[in-house]
Amino acid sequence: MADKITITNTLSVETIFTDADTRTFSLPNPKADLSSADITALSDYIAENNLLIGDKTGAQFGRITKATKISKETTLLDITS
Repeated sequence: MADKITITNTLSVETIFTDADTRTFSLPNPKADLSSADITALSDYIAENNLLIGDKTGAQFGRITKATKISKETTLLDITS
């Protein structure tokens, strides 16, 4: 068996709510040409449609504070002879 290499891409999104609580969630396989305008549009969409609420006090979504693309490469080594 040969070594197996797996590459995963995620978008880590940090948010803040009106009670100053924060949350981070990940989205798999973000598009390659994702721009800050796309993140702003997503933040506006979440706020306008009240899609997320805070879990501590039920606070209203504030905005996306940070979005980071993460690419992770995992290698499974074949050490059999």
